[in-house]
Amino acid sequence: MQYSSTNRLQDFEFHDSELSFVSWEDTRLIVSAKYLNVHKDAAPNNSGTDMEISEARITFYGFELKEFEPGRTWKTDENGQSYTDEPLIIHTDSIARKMFEAELRNSITVIGIASDNVVWELGACGIDPYFSARFVFSDVDIEWNDYRKKAWYELHKQYKKVVMLSTPSGECKFDAHIICHDEDVYSFGGDKVEGPSVSVGIKYGEKELWGYGKDYLWMDAFADLQKKLPDNVKIQCCLTCRYGNMCPVGNIPGELFCTKDIMITQKSDLFFYTEDEVERAKRSRDCTDVCEKYQEQTKEYYTYNDYLYYFE
Repeated sequence: MQYSSTNRLQDFEFHDSELSFVSWEDTRLIVSAKYLNVHKDAAPNNSGTDMEISEARITFYGFELKEFEPGRTWKTDENGQSYTDEPLIIHTDSIARKMFEAELRNSITVIGIASDNVVWELGACGIDPYFSARFVFSDVDIEWNDYRKKAWYELHKQYKKVVMLSTPSGECKFDAHIICHDEDVYSFGGDKVEGPSVSVGIKYGEKELWGYGKDYLWMDAFADLQKKLPDNVKIQCCLTCRYGNMCPVGNIPGELFCTKDIMITQKSDLFFYTEDEVERAKRSRDCTDVCEKYQEQTKEYYTYNDYLYYFE
């Protein structure tokens, strides 16, 4: 193989990659990987951008499968909260291996892979619409011959933002990743999201959480992300603020207009403030901005903004 990487899984982007079974002898597991991307700052990649590998061979040494957890069907209650009435089942030992190997032989699409510095956890969809597998290994080699193209997410518009969350321990800033997808993608719950779509992701409580939507102004994606956060954690930014208004004649993604010093009671009230050149420049905000005047949106206060609509 022309390129190789040892013990550097963090150099690769596994989301939406496809893994297939090659062999599993004792504690050595070998899989092939399609649509695997390598980060631009990884040693074998000198292209200056994240790149998709044509096909890679991944060899795990000292591989031990700890648990296999089949997916459960999740539902949404009348309040928009997700729940499941199916029991949690976690398989270990030979049953776990049999189920995991069957998934690999059928090939799986990876949703995410992460580590707590001891155990790795893989979330994927395959025979089971969604499952997770937890494992450990001593070493791992990834080898490949060539690159296919730029990583799929490099070909899509993406934004790195910082959002404020109100949490039980106070207000905290978190890095947010916004990706506008033209093609179909799989959510971190294993569901297929047809393109075009928008993904908004943050890392909270050691977990990577993603909101998905279709609105090009990102409203539904942020609302979906809020639903996946704990009830006592709230997104605080112009997009969720009662003073953050859309433009009545058309917005660009990520732009809102602040009206904290004036009263808006209907859509037409915004025309002067968004069309006058001076007022527009004065009030234009990035959707993730926040200030000391922030107030949560409510149905009792008029805001020309679709955010609350996506909770109905």
